Amino acid sequence: MKAEITFDLVMDENMPFVEGCYRLHNDIWHVFMFRKSRGVEPVGVKKNLVWDSGVTGINVIVPDDTALNKSTVIQTLSDALGVTEWLEVRGPDSMQLR
Repeated sequence: MKAEITFDLVMDENMPFVEGCYRLHNDIWHVFMFRKSRGVEPVGVKKNLVWDSGVTGINVIVPDDTALNKSTVIQTLSDALGVTEWLEVRGPDSMQLR
């Protein structure tokens, strides 16, 4: 399955958090949020979240020693959503959608 992705931030090799949006099958935009656990939050993937605005998405907490970068985000989203190919585009800002 192909999908589109947009990152809210300029990505580097190890971010403390990442936000953006993705769209499957030219459907509506969904929000993704990734952050490190900071030794406090349980590591894992939470799918089908609904924000106050009604927008849906996914939240991922990674271990503190994970290099949180574009590759990590794309691989994790691919695994969670069954996407095999991503096209990076200019899309909406996740904070505006949420």
